[in-house]
Amino acid sequence: QDAVHVVVPSLCQNLCAAMGNLLSSKDVELDPGQQEYSLEKSLDAAADAIARASSMSAFTGAGISVESGIPDFRSPGGLWSKYNPMVYCEYNNFLRSPHLVWQMGRELALQVHHGNGGADLRDGLCEAEPNAAHKALVDLEEMGKLRTVITQNVDSLHQRAGSSRVIEIHGTMATASCMESGRQVNLSEVVRQWVAFQEANPTAQIATDKWVP
Repeated sequence: QDAVHVVVPSLCQNLCAAMGNLLSSKDVELDPGQQEYSLEKSLDAAADAIARASSMSAFTGAGISVESGIPDFRSPGGLWSKYNPMVYCEYNNFLRSPHLVWQMGRELALQVHHGNGGADLRDGLCEAEPNAAHKALVDLEEMGKLRTVITQNVDSLHQRAGSSRVIEIHGTMATASCMESGRQVNLSEVVRQWVAFQEANPTAQIATDKWVP
């Protein structure tokens, strides 16, 4: 139980802080009898629940990777504030205009690349690194508490942190597959083709070049 109380703050602090902002600014105002939110008490309650559990799964989304430099979707400044999901991420629109998905993907990849100190793409793409929350889930797995991570994320950070059983319900950016032949390639091949296109078209801009691998 003591070990769980050490791990849980790394996993829960950002989430609990966000919940605290909501509770302190809204719920307490609407219900004067509501106790003021306490981050410490919430962390203790989460740790106690995990310590009592015999088996559990973790379900994660974009929020867990924000500390790794990957923006989430719905927060101010998130992806959906710039990219309309019904334009850039709708399947039928992808079939008609696949370059829009690759525009969004490349702009996000460059943002993470530069944020992690990357320079020339010919030297490889600098990817985000797992943060304390990803590692805390690995710690819970090693304690025998956590059986499975189910994630909406496509960044592979759970696997890179060391989680052994990860279910990626939205797939992964680690590979790309041809929709006609089924051929699958690693991300490095996509980057290689992108770099070759840039070298052949030095004035091309991501927003207008309509590139697809």
